[in-house]
Amino acid sequence: MGGEASKEGDVYSYGILVLEIFSKRRPTDEMFKEGLNLHDFVSSALPERLVEVVDPTLVSREISDEEFEDAEEINSYENLSHVTTKVKQCLLSVLEIGVACSMESPMERMNMNDVNRKLHLIKDAFLDNQIHRERPNRR
Repeated sequence: MGGEASKEGDVYSYGILVLEIFSKRRPTDEMFKEGLNLHDFVSSALPERLVEVVDPTLVSREISDEEFEDAEEINSYENLSHVTTKVKQCLLSVLEIGVACSMESPMERMNMNDVNRKLHLIKDAFLDNQIHRERPNRR
């Protein structure tokens, strides 16, 4: 906003970028008028309305080709009910990081060391689940 560059400003930009990637919406989207912004849109939807903000193409791999006949149906928000609880928790956790990084007040923003630690925890939890699901039990 015309001031000097700062690490708090970088954290904010990172948070907005995360929200853009996972919601497939830009801060300049037509829907963000009259005081609404990307941060508030995502923040107000979490956690109950997670499926309303997540880009459905991020989870379309979770759907088998036999379930839906056309790609448009796969990419609709109504069809996210099939997503596993683990995937939803992963998405929720990442979006919460984006919200925490894009807080209006620089002092309220998440520290990047904490962001790094939380992202590693999310990755480990998600990949642990994926490995156990893909690897047959060899007892």
